[in-house]
Amino acid sequence: MKYIFIVFFLVFSCSTKPSEGNGRNSYNEINLPSTNGDSYTIPSGYSLAWSDEFNGSLIDLGNWNYDTGAWGWGNNEWENYTDNGTGGSNAFVTNGMLIIKAIKTTGGLGGYTSARMKTQGKRYWKQGIIVARLILPFGKGIWPAFWMLGTNITTVNWPKCGEIDIMEMIGGDTVNESTTYGTLHWGEDYSSHVYQGSSFKNSEPLWKNWHYYEAEWNSSNITLKFDGHIVFSKDVSSLSIYFDHPFFIILNIAVGGSWPGYPDSTTTFPQYMFVDWVRVYQK
Repeated sequence: MKYIFIVFFLVFSCSTKPSEGNGRNSYNEINLPSTNGDSYTIPSGYSLAWSDEFNGSLIDLGNWNYDTGAWGWGNNEWENYTDNGTGGSNAFVTNGMLIIKAIKTTGGLGGYTSARMKTQGKRYWKQGIIVARLILPFGKGIWPAFWMLGTNITTVNWPKCGEIDIMEMIGGDTVNESTTYGTLHWGEDYSSHVYQGSSFKNSEPLWKNWHYYEAEWNSSNITLKFDGHIVFSKDVSSLSIYFDHPFFIILNIAVGGSWPGYPDSTTTFPQYMFVDWVRVYQK
């Protein structure tokens, strides 16, 4: 989730429209989306290595940690990531899904609470298919992401650890909210940071339906996909120092930042990201 991206827009129709109700997004804690209709097919040659289906009543702390703090996170963000002790429950499990919830408290810097869930130190993988079934939030200044960092970040720092952004979306209008971004980041240090990525424009906003966001990663290539369609692909055989080691998963909703801009009078709260499941397949 870093700064500005050079993107290329593609158009493809791949969704079935549900009932919207009276609001922009009918899904909330009272009116939850149904998880029916899951049609993901396990890729040939792969088997399930790990998953969290969120079928219990609590977040499995054997899988997930809370990343906490209100530090801007390198992107001039406004949210305070909590461990659910401040501003209400920012992450919880119900009805077979994980819900990440962004809440407005006072507004401005530090005036929003949200959650940033990560598998760091608990679940991590080198290569495979990493995929999640998600419904995204919406609104100006809203920035959800499903992404990965190298486990060696604690010793070599960012961006030398490598970063795989499987999904990012910036809210604010129909075009933005219909577009998913996939990006890779790498480099020896902050001053030599390199990124490459692209985007995919769906036929309707990504908050209206479940969609599959995935990374297919092997020793020579990382391909980022939306509903099976390629968003971005990169030959990483010459970048093994950055991508030939285990990575962990992160799910979050950021509020504000240099790239998405900041909430305004049109932005409604709370905002939700619904996570039906997260899975890792390996050969």
